[in-house]
Amino acid sequence: MPWDILKTFAWLSLTAFGGPAAHFAIFQRLLVGEGKWVSKEQYLKMLAAVNLIPGPNSTETAMLLGHAKGGQWGLLLAGFGFIVPAALVTLALVALYREIASLPLIQGVFLGLKLAVVALIVQALWDLLPHPQKQPQTWMLALAGLAMAGLGLVEWAVVLLVGLLMVLGRSTKMLSVEPLSLFWFFLLVGSTLFGSGYVLIGLMQEMVSRGWLGSSDLLNALALGQITPGPLLTTATAAGYLAAGIPGAVLSTAGIFLPSFIFTFLVAGLLHRWQGHPIAEAFLQGASGAALGLIAWALWLLGRETLVGWAELLGALLALGLLLRKFPPIPLLGLFGLGGALWSAWVVG
Repeated sequence: MPWDILKTFAWLSLTAFGGPAAHFAIFQRLLVGEGKWVSKEQYLKMLAAVNLIPGPNSTETAMLLGHAKGGQWGLLLAGFGFIVPAALVTLALVALYREIASLPLIQGVFLGLKLAVVALIVQALWDLLPHPQKQPQTWMLALAGLAMAGLGLVEWAVVLLVGLLMVLGRSTKMLSVEPLSLFWFFLLVGSTLFGSGYVLIGLMQEMVSRGWLGSSDLLNALALGQITPGPLLTTATAAGYLAAGIPGAVLSTAGIFLPSFIFTFLVAGLLHRWQGHPIAEAFLQGASGAALGLIAWALWLLGRETLVGWAELLGALLALGLLLRKFPPIPLLGLFGLGGALWSAWVVG
């Protein structure tokens, strides 16, 4: 069993493109449901819980899934499996990125991946939402979460507020730099970073202010976090390498992910202890609805950025149609990445 957990998340670390919302969708498709690692209800509670603690949401969800499958060792193995391979890929690509990022072929690959990701999130959101006639309350909670996110509330606040509403309804963040400085900087970031890894963009501007990175280096690091599979926070790996070489990369990666292990251990214990408690269950039901609303908001933002023409829209619909016919998500990402590259080569040629 421990080997299965490590193998599963190491594979996902190397193949799960698209950022947190896409990772949630892939986890849901592969690991959630009857006869799988967790039930849909358990998974929704996990999504709610990770939105209330600092750190990278999809990485923490991977850890909770590992905990459900194999206890504390499962949590550790899932975390290391999901983080380490992606960090190594990012480290390998950071030296090449300036040379390949602007190539039309590379741009085409990631356009294809984005189209597949849009379809994955649509399908996962639809599967996680119950039938509106059976559980209309969950739809109302999801809509409340979507509305709050649209108004600009941060993710933890959305989950907390909707969870509290549910309880009330029932009971009335290059120059030479010391690598160790990078560790402490990213440890602080990992301890205070709420919501998805995209919030990291603002926090990492501090590296430019301190003179550790130039603006162009920061943009390269952020772009690498976007285009590589696995956790978005492997951006820290690229930034650490650009600032202080391999020691900087290692210490930055360790610093930003270490708090996630601590917080997720605590959350896993609390979820188990609160199971069946009426007030806790009411809060988690509300928070789960809010988490669905946040997924819907992420889908809206990604769709607005990606579906800019009829070709992109048709590509996303094709991907969604394949998913509805039970086409596996990881091969779908590979297929659309290849399709995007071929399309780009044809257009440029």
